[in-house]
Amino acid sequence: MLLFSFFIFISGVVLICGRRIHLVTIFLGMEFSALGVFSAVGSLSAYNRLFVLLVIICIRVSEAAIMLSLIVIMTRIYGNDRCINLMTDKS
Repeated sequence: MLLFSFFIFISGVVLICGRRIHLVTIFLGMEFSALGVFSAVGSLSAYNRLFVLLVIICIRVSEAAIMLSLIVIMTRIYGNDRCINLMTDKS
């Protein structure tokens, strides 16, 4: 299980580093990385530290909500979610 969670984490990092065109792919890579960390902590704790898992889940949920709101705001302002739009001035 630990090897599988490491593979999920590495695939998330590769997704972040390789495809940096859209914010959706960057945020998806971040979610994959967080899922890998959650799986590793869950398999290593062996039900002894359920509070730590609950804290990690709460952080992931709030992170996903912030990411979704950023995508909605950027799509309303710029019309798409390309990262190149962050470097241009909209005034």
